Amino acid sequence: MLKNFVKNSFWIVIAFVCATQMAYAQADPTVHNPFPANSALLNIAPDADGHLTLGGEYKQPKNVVEQEKPVFWTWYTNVGYESEYNFRGTNLTPGAKGAGFFDAEVTKWNFTLGLFGIHQFGDASVDSWAIGEGGGGSGTPVQNFARSNLGPVPYLRFPTTVQNKFDELDVFLSYKFSLGPIDITLGNIAFFISRRATTSELDFIPVFHGIHFIWNIPDTDTAFRRLGTAKYGPSDPTVEEETFDRLYIRLSTTKLSKYITPQITYYQTIYSWGSEPTHDGVFRYNPVFVDKFPPPHIGIPTNPRPFNQRNEALGGYLEGRLNGHVPLTKWMDFNPYGLISVSFRDRTEPGGANPYGGHPLTGWNHAEVGASLPIHLAHLGGFSSTQWAPPEADLYFTPFGAFAYHISNPPAGTDRDEWWGGARFEVTF
Repeated sequence: MLKNFVKNSFWIVIAFVCATQMAYAQADPTVHNPFPANSALLNIAPDADGHLTLGGEYKQPKNVVEQEKPVFWTWYTNVGYESEYNFRGTNLTPGAKGAGFFDAEVTKWNFTLGLFGIHQFGDASVDSWAIGEGGGGSGTPVQNFARSNLGPVPYLRFPTTVQNKFDELDVFLSYKFSLGPIDITLGNIAFFISRRATTSELDFIPVFHGIHFIWNIPDTDTAFRRLGTAKYGPSDPTVEEETFDRLYIRLSTTKLSKYITPQITYYQTIYSWGSEPTHDGVFRYNPVFVDKFPPPHIGIPTNPRPFNQRNEALGGYLEGRLNGHVPLTKWMDFNPYGLISVSFRDRTEPGGANPYGGHPLTGWNHAEVGASLPIHLAHLGGFSSTQWAPPEADLYFTPFGAFAYHISNPPAGTDRDEWWGGARFEVTF
């Protein structure tokens, strides 16, 4: 049910946002001309006779002087593409063909209600036992043993997880108020992740007591065998659906500089659930043989099923950030940012006692810098006969890029130095 809900919600919300924008802009339009002469930008507004004109052919605008009215509500929406979904320094779509996303927010009485959704394109793949929101499972080969009259025969298991589907839908609500020069935001975010993934493994038997063992089932006649595929199943169980709930508090100020806004945010996880395998069984396969006869007696090797791959800790996450805003022209801005984060058992780091999962990280997580370039494409004004201000819609095209340096040991699928980027269309009104 959750998979269908998340899948359908992604497209339903996009349709809802588009319909809302159209409905909100149905008031009679009036002329607004925020663009310079000879601008190539589109300015949608009628002339004095009510005819539509374009930026380059704008002639005699009708200047409507209207008493300033309060704004009923404020909307912000965007839809775009990025080369990877990087969340808190962790690549959640490693090797995929990027991801499409949307964001829709409405603000009224200092409350903001919003939805964020993202959909993976293509398949993601990583040499790990799982892909998870907190960092996934371990990518370290696991050693197991097959019984024999020569003693336990060691062999290594190398995992590969393929994520065929990833859809995430976030619902958030926040309230913002000011105490002197400090703006304080209190909020809650619910995360719903629908994932379809399978894990296979490559088993390898090294030379043992001078004997070269080979696999008989599947009959590879080599020291290697691949299990968990469509041909040689079943696949190893892995993490799929996940749900989180997090509270947060943010402190920021715009009083220090008109170009830079510092902020600090603390997130606390209060609920974490995920479908993952438990340690309640093993996969058994037929014996291995040796390359000479008569073979020694070989018992059945056991492949314990992976377990405890998720980070179940209700951890905290602290992020310090500087947001920049530099107007370049009347129609384009440059918005850089930089941040550094600390994990209090929220993120996952490889290693630890569990061979199938990492361990909760306490310490510095990652540093990140990036920038966006909002380009103002169009403006749509309106007329209001009510007590509220008329709709004022602006359309932007915003390319962006980012770089992250993982201070802690990066989880499988995430590079120490990670680059990504994309672009989005934004509408404010």
